[in-house]
Amino acid sequence: MSTAISPTKQSPDHPTSSDTKHFGLAGRIFHGLPTIVVFLLLGSVMFLGHHTGWKLIPAAELFGEQEHEADDWCAEHLVPESECIECDPDLYPKPKEYGFCKIHGVAECVIDHPDLAQVNGEPQLPQYDTATAIALLPRPENNPLESMHKSRIQFASIESIHKFGIDIDIVQTHLMVDEIRANAEVVYDPMRVAQLKTKAPGSVVAVYKTVGDPVQQGEIVAIVDAVRVGDAKSGIMQALVQVQFEQAKVDRLKEAGKNGSIARKFLLEAEAAYRKAEVNLIAAKQALANLGFILPENIEEADPKKLAAELLYRDIPTHLVGTLPQRQRTANLIPVLAPFNGIVTSQNVVAGEVVDSTTMMLKVVDPSQMWLVLNVKQEEAKYVHIGLPVRFDSDNETAQINGNISWISPEIDPQTRTIQVRVVLNNSEGLLRDRMYGTGHIILREEPNAIVVPKIAVQSTSDAHFVFVRDKNYFNDDAPKVFYVRQVRIGASDGEFVELLAGALPGEVVATKGSSVLLGQLLRSNLGAGCGCHSE
Repeated sequence: MSTAISPTKQSPDHPTSSDTKHFGLAGRIFHGLPTIVVFLLLGSVMFLGHHTGWKLIPAAELFGEQEHEADDWCAEHLVPESECIECDPDLYPKPKEYGFCKIHGVAECVIDHPDLAQVNGEPQLPQYDTATAIALLPRPENNPLESMHKSRIQFASIESIHKFGIDIDIVQTHLMVDEIRANAEVVYDPMRVAQLKTKAPGSVVAVYKTVGDPVQQGEIVAIVDAVRVGDAKSGIMQALVQVQFEQAKVDRLKEAGKNGSIARKFLLEAEAAYRKAEVNLIAAKQALANLGFILPENIEEADPKKLAAELLYRDIPTHLVGTLPQRQRTANLIPVLAPFNGIVTSQNVVAGEVVDSTTMMLKVVDPSQMWLVLNVKQEEAKYVHIGLPVRFDSDNETAQINGNISWISPEIDPQTRTIQVRVVLNNSEGLLRDRMYGTGHIILREEPNAIVVPKIAVQSTSDAHFVFVRDKNYFNDDAPKVFYVRQVRIGASDGEFVELLAGALPGEVVATKGSSVLLGQLLRSNLGAGCGCHSE
């Protein structure tokens, strides 16, 4: 018996093969839609760029503003084209062109041609010879072929200047200095440093000064007991007695020789002995003088006993002798004296120590006069000469003192490649210390009436340096708001201000803060950025 099988009933949840074909086609179209949109947008951009010359559409067209307002705009100079004095110089004629000034190194030199000055009234010329100042040192130069100074920078209104953040200042005058800076060190004047030693070996009897004590020239700072001193004094006494003995002998023989009672040869022998005694006395005096003692006058005629008393404590005051123990009050005493006024900076001995002529007992210095030694770069040494003023600023800002160059070394240091320059400094106020370091400022030129502007007012390119001078008619209602591009020659600088040796005069107004914006616009214009008003 066979069983019949009936067809299976399809569930509504399972699509038929026909439905599956339709669903797959729609899905592919849906998933490819973003790609189609991107290609359509790219095509639109290419079409639009081709028909606009690849320029941005002005905001006025995007937002439906009137077409004639967009057309009256100079995109190159950012002012209405109908008012653009660069596109139409007849609207506001440029000043007369004089060319490049070889003396001052700027184009359209306002010093030689004051009529270019943007001031109301009589221009104020420099009160000093700026050409001489330019020649003093190497100065940044301007390219004579540079032409950006012929441009003018115009703003649509005063409000637009403020929006650009442009600030101004007046060209003025004040003190400026051209200087050479060099590392500097303060040291004692070697002629005012003394290492005190005894002139004869012995033992220290007393030391009267210690570190920090002031001393006066000739003041006794220590006393030494030296046998050599006693021997020298004894030698003088012996030589004196011998001289006086031989002198008396000669006198007697001369008297006896008058009546012929003695032979002449005895007189000659006596005179020879006298001269020998004189020589011995001279040598004895010199031996004591070599030890630093000041000898009494007319020793040859002195009474030996009185002379011995004078020499006993020679050059040592009685009040100092009285402070010594009795056993040390001998003829061997030799004082150690201060050679000049100064201060004791070192003490190396005390009473009782044995010393000789090589032992430094005390060190005395005179700090009232110091040396400043500057190490000047060899390439800058050619600007330095004796007599130039120098200012020294210590690193710790405790001292600032002035002097003049007194010596320039003829040698170059082989290691640092610098040249030593010396300045003698007065240190009567005691501000300077030995081995103090700092900066020496060699003043080459000091100009109290230098023409200056704030440093931020000066802008530079590879070819020239500029300031932007405001038109003198700036506040007139019918005058365009213009800044002139002025080449300048830079001089001294103090960090805040810079000297203009040429290119501007006192009373002119220059852009300061935001002057870099003006330079950017100047460069943009000179690079020939697209100008919508001139396109076909």
